[in-house]
Amino acid sequence: MRTSTGLISTLVLGTALGLPATAAHAAPAEAPASAAAASCHGLITHAYSLNNKAISASRAGSYQKAAKRNHATEGKIVNALAACRHARHRAEIRHALDAARNDIQGAEHQNKKAYIEHDRRYGRAALNDEYDAQRRLRDAAHYS
Repeated sequence: MRTSTGLISTLVLGTALGLPATAAHAAPAEAPASAAAASCHGLITHAYSLNNKAISASRAGSYQKAAKRNHATEGKIVNALAACRHARHRAEIRHALDAARNDIQGAEHQNKKAYIEHDRRYGRAALNDEYDAQRRLRDAAHYS
């Protein structure tokens, strides 16, 4: 069982180090660059995973589910664009993510048309867009 709170232990630590009480529990400095790179790469791989789920749904003919997965993938791509703005190969990453986002938007539109009009040709077009996005997300993950 704990006998002290975190605040008391930081105050004791601050006293032991000779720091004023406010400096002992101040917020840490800015996150290192490796954490930002990990966030960038993690968001890209999450978008890649969501795109794979959309591909699986498109193959099964679940066009409504695939459209939802496309929408979620686009959201992760937008988050990755923001997280990767200071990455080492930001131009290549941004180019790949922008192209993947365009493909995903097209796939979402095609999946919605396939669901509404019960036409497998639109579903096949969406699947082709999702495969293109998969390749571009793989390129972005390579550069991140």
